This record gives sequence, C-alpha cells and structure tokens, in this order.
Amino acid sequence: MNQKALLIATASVLLLTFITGSLIYKNHKAEKSAQLVDQNRSSLIRPHSPSLGRDDAPVVIVEFFDPACGTCQAYHPLVMGLLESHPDQVRLVLRYAPFHEGSDKIVAVLEAARKQDMFWPVLDVLMDTQDEWKPLQAAKVDLVWQHLENLDLDLDQMRTDMNDPEIALIIAQDIEDANKFNIDTTPEFFINGKPLPRFGAEPLKQMVNEAVKASSSQPPGVTR
Repeated sequence: MNQKALLIATASVLLLTFITGSLIYKNHKAEKSAQLVDQNRSSLIRPHSPSLGRDDAPVVIVEFFDPACGTCQAYHPLVMGLLESHPDQVRLVLRYAPFHEGSDKIVAVLEAARKQDMFWPVLDVLMDTQDEWKPLQAAKVDLVWQHLENLDLDLDQMRTDMNDPEIALIIAQDIEDANKFNIDTTPEFFINGKPLPRFGAEPLKQMVNEAVKASSSQPPGVTR
C-alpha cells in the first residue's frame, strides 16, 4: 500500500471512529435525558410556568429557555409556528434557564409584563430586538425599555414589579428544575414529557407533528 492510500485508509478509519463515537454519545445522552424525566416528571411543569395554547391540548412542548440566548431567539419563530399550525392540539410551556449574564433581569421584565397580561407580546418584541439589548453577549435591561414603548404597558409599574420577591423564587425554582434534568444549554425541548432524540429544528418539528398525528388518531377521550 502506497503512502497516499495509507493516509486515506487511516483518515477513513478515524472518521468512522468519530462518527460511531458521536452516535454512541448522543444515544447515551438521549437515554440519560429520558431517565432523568422519569425520575423528575413532576418537576417538568410548574403551576407558575407561562403557557400558551389550550390547557387540554394533547401535545405539550416544554421549553427551557434563556431570553438572552441567541439560539432561543432563532428557534422562537419555529416554536410559534408549530403552535399556529396546530392551534387546538399544541400547548407551549416555558421554563426559565437564565444562563447568560444579566438574563435574570430580562426574565424579571417578562414576569412584570405578565402581571399586565402582556407576557407574550413582550416576549415577541424581546426576541425581535435581542441583538440590540444584548451587546457583547451580556443582557442590558436598560436597553430593553425603548423597545417596549409602543406596547400598551405601564412601564413605571413594570420597573416596580420587577423587584417582586416572587419573581426571584420563580427563577430559583426553574434553575433548580433545570439542574434536575442536567440542562446546561438552551433551548432544551420536551414533547409530552419526552426529550428530543437529538437537537435540531427538524427533530423538533418531526416529534411535534408525530405527536399531533398520534393524538388525532386516538378515540375521543383518550390521550397519551
């Protein structure tokens, strides 16, 4: 075997080893996530969690998210689109995982907006303008307010409500629950209590669509 053929063969073996190792790692991670869900199922959704969609929707997306996370921003239109495509079948439940610097303050803005029944409009604005209030990867709450001026909000009241001790308790509970599921990056999705087999837009869409299809085929009164 000449040197060129030997290099090609060696590279092929290394590539195959890497791919095999990656698949084993991903499968192990998926299995571990499923085990953690089984052990902590009651911690997946809390009474305080923001929710969008029908309470009796047969398909529930739980998303652990960080409002200052760029990937969460990128996935926001996709998640909203899934709800729009299946308005009666899908419900979204959000959990906080504010890992970025200053992100807890942005969560406080969202919770203050929720007191005025404006959580979801404010979330949409924050996702649309994230690049403007998160310079150098650190969230700056002082840069948020200008983007909320056109909404029907009492901004002075929001600034006061942000300091409600209950908000700090909500954040602490969500972080504790995120730790139970070994979540250290965002977004992290669970569909009807099951983690994605692998991260990505297509796996998310496929899993939601399959859950919707399965729920539609069930007899009335039967849910999974």
